[in-house]
Amino acid sequence: MKHTFFSFLLILISIATYAQKTTLTVSGKTYPAVEFVFTSYVSYGDARLFPDKDINLKIAKTPTGGLLEINVNLESDKDLCDYFHKCGISGDITMELANGDSIICKDKGINDFIDGQATAVYELTADNMEVLRKNNIEIICFYMRTFSKKGDYIAANFHHTLSNTPDEFTRKKERVSITKVHKLVRQLKEKSN
Repeated sequence: MKHTFFSFLLILISIATYAQKTTLTVSGKTYPAVEFVFTSYVSYGDARLFPDKDINLKIAKTPTGGLLEINVNLESDKDLCDYFHKCGISGDITMELANGDSIICKDKGINDFIDGQATAVYELTADNMEVLRKNNIEIICFYMRTFSKKGDYIAANFHHTLSNTPDEFTRKKERVSITKVHKLVRQLKEKSN
């Protein structure tokens, strides 16, 4: 019985270890990465903001610094964008950190829109990676074009989950949790050593 239990435990540990390995592939090269989700918000003409889209992010460690990938699912725009105009993420991005500093990443033209997925990759310097190990990201500002609108988007470091407290406007029960991005980036450094 003990042998079966330990075998089962070993299988669970190996599955958990495998599941946590995230990578980012750019130009045929694969790098170790961490991933997380921010939330973009939309206003309907007043001061209130409502959660809109999940913004999937990855930060990868490279030999000279790092990479940041932004991915947004625009499934509803998939067919329209293919026929009428280019949808997707472009332009420089700004990351606003918890300590009040900002990191600006220049657009290198590494972006695409395939099967309803808008993706863009930005380079991070070694100094940027060091700052991200010590400070949490609060907001990412970027430009995105969809079929129905184009403009600047703000993705905040909030993840909405169920809770016992109804939201004042939607009456849905929600709770907001914050991803500790700086802790994930620190783990990325430890994994590559």
